[in-house]
Amino acid sequence: MLKRTCAWIVVILLTVSFGQSGLLCAEEGAAPKVFFSLGKGDISRNNIPAAKEKAVKDGLYASMETALFELLSPGVIAVNFDTVTEILTDSAATYIDGYKVVAERRSGAYYHVAVEASVAMERLAERLTSLGIVLAGNDKPKLLFLISERLSGSSAFDHWWGAGKSFIVTISDDAISGSMARRGFEVLPHRAIVEDAAALGLDGLISREEALRIGRAFGADVVVTGKAWTEPSGNVMGEERSFRASVELEGLLVSTGRPLSRVRKASIAVGTDPGEVSTRAMTEAARVAGRDLSSQIIGAMKEKKSRTTMIEVVVEGTNFFENLTQLSREMEGLEGVLSVRPRERRIERAVMVVNFTGEGKKLAEKLLARNYKGFSITLSEVSSDHIKVDMVAGGKNTVMP
Repeated sequence: MLKRTCAWIVVILLTVSFGQSGLLCAEEGAAPKVFFSLGKGDISRNNIPAAKEKAVKDGLYASMETALFELLSPGVIAVNFDTVTEILTDSAATYIDGYKVVAERRSGAYYHVAVEASVAMERLAERLTSLGIVLAGNDKPKLLFLISERLSGSSAFDHWWGAGKSFIVTISDDAISGSMARRGFEVLPHRAIVEDAAALGLDGLISREEALRIGRAFGADVVVTGKAWTEPSGNVMGEERSFRASVELEGLLVSTGRPLSRVRKASIAVGTDPGEVSTRAMTEAARVAGRDLSSQIIGAMKEKKSRTTMIEVVVEGTNFFENLTQLSREMEGLEGVLSVRPRERRIERAVMVVNFTGEGKKLAEKLLARNYKGFSITLSEVSSDHIKVDMVAGGKNTVMP
């Protein structure tokens, strides 16, 4: 009943603020997007104004649905359904900058409207990412978890990496991995054996240097290190037992080694079965820690993506001038390429400087994914700010080891 009342208030406020046929408006500096949608409201006791308000509300709801499906994949919407429906029902006015009714009519027991709604997509996207949800179309950060765990009654921390340990499965790892995967991250499986893994420190943690080394070997974008443990909380009543689980996490950006802010969470569970209670407390603490960490990772990856790199691209090869012209055009059309500027040009060699929102590895991946008419490319050198391209007749695009 409360949610229905709030939704009606949203419609009334929007009607007062913008008018039924007023112009769409937007907050200065924002980039709203206009959605066309249909809505209908049932007519009760021949009350047309009330039916029209219901129809407008229905149309705005449909516009918000469309906006969310543009930002999130169906799978991510499904597993974050509570969050999505909360935004739709309770927060629509926050993201709708204006609307107008472009057509309306009564048909039988319903009143129908066609609505153009201006949705603040940037504001909506910021809200979703603040909740740790990866937006559709974004590169999914690859995560590797290196979390040690000690359950109550044990004197040592368990962990999966290292010779003979790949079979170990911990409660915290499963809970955090599942939580992050549901939010749209790519969680790397870790059943490979790291034969030369260093031992944990006295604090039960893997060192940053060792974590980054393993992360690079697995091809991770972010390595999540930390530890989790459970212990009796001291509260005992009859047969019931209380356990406290604590989780400490730190994300490391593999490309730079930069650490993110530490996340510390705890949870207490009560019950008669110590094993079940301990598992429940650990699962909840890990889930909440993963939620907080996910928003940090998305923010860091977004910041990294927004930074541009001046990448030197050296090109050599067959049928040089014709193929170079095609390659240059393809490069200029790549997503993330801001400019391509020639630095040097000889008979069979050219050097270009590419302003790119990312590093050389990402630009190399985009170049390899293109199809070139009459030739292919071989990348013999790839670093953060340098790529060597050899154009060869026919064949497939390759990278030299």
